[in-house]
Amino acid sequence: MDLITNYLQYYIIPFLLFSTLLLTIFLLLKRIRYEHNKPRREAISNKAETFLTEIILSDRNDKKFRTKLSLFKQKIPLHKTWCKEMIINDMIRFKHSLKGKAAEQINVFYQALNLDKYSARLIRDFRSFYKCEGFYHFQALDYKKGSALIKPYLRHPNIVIRSNANMAYISLSENHMESLKEQSSAISHLNMIKIMDVLHEKKIAIPKNIDEWIETENKSVTKLGLKIMVYYNYRKQAKGIIALLYNDDDTLKKEAIIAIRELFLTEAKTDLIQLFNKVSPDIQLEILETLMVIGDESIVPFLENTIRKATNKDVKLKAVACLNEIDKTELDLVATNDFDITKMTKHVREIYL
Repeated sequence: MDLITNYLQYYIIPFLLFSTLLLTIFLLLKRIRYEHNKPRREAISNKAETFLTEIILSDRNDKKFRTKLSLFKQKIPLHKTWCKEMIINDMIRFKHSLKGKAAEQINVFYQALNLDKYSARLIRDFRSFYKCEGFYHFQALDYKKGSALIKPYLRHPNIVIRSNANMAYISLSENHMESLKEQSSAISHLNMIKIMDVLHEKKIAIPKNIDEWIETENKSVTKLGLKIMVYYNYRKQAKGIIALLYNDDDTLKKEAIIAIRELFLTEAKTDLIQLFNKVSPDIQLEILETLMVIGDESIVPFLENTIRKATNKDVKLKAVACLNEIDKTELDLVATNDFDITKMTKHVREIYL
């Protein structure tokens, strides 16, 4: 016991105190250095923005451009990593606010300063963070020449690297969307959001093989296919979408119901009603939400029956809201002499009651 106490008193505690002191000094010095260099960084950033504006707004003459470029290089410490990063970030910001030939000029500048080689070096780095940063540079700047360098990482064993590589490659190579149908591994929900964001930003055409996406055994690909069909208002696979209602996977079933609602597939009414009593309350709520959009007077008997027999209060309330949307008069008749349904009717008509 005395030995442990001595170790704590004379070695461990002094070591921890000394380490804490060193770390505090290091962080303090780093902060002082950052504040000291901040005006310089801001000045260089302003020069970069001014130069970018000049080359974008003027007609580019090769001789004049080389002269301006040479003068610009002399004004900034381009050999410093922080300087490269700062200029690339300025380019990305400019790129997102420009279109057409003006945006293409950014990539000319990107190559002229050899910053594309810097991004390529990041991709070749063994650390995943730097690889992903390089992917992001090429994607954000729409640097299509970089797709060849990204391609080898599409099947990388590291899921983070593989995911970021795929997002960048989709953005730079539109035909790559079609190959996602052959994806063997699951596509995460986050990656689905990223892919939809790329579609929205790049205005990529709908994949030519989209009909096959909802027939694949990879359920995540099927879900993504449904989202893409909804995004492009693609109704040609209505039968295939409705068939997914009978899939054993509840998450896929739910995605199909949402697609039916968003694509306004009125022909799915009968299938939704037949499915209703065979699914969980969560799916039932989704069905009623969809029937509220695509339903008509023909489903009134189903709704009346659901309102009277439903034991789940959320389902009952959603059925009341659905009938209120389709036939208010019929709902008033159903609510007659039923206190609970009367309260729910008042609630859906005036949500604050």
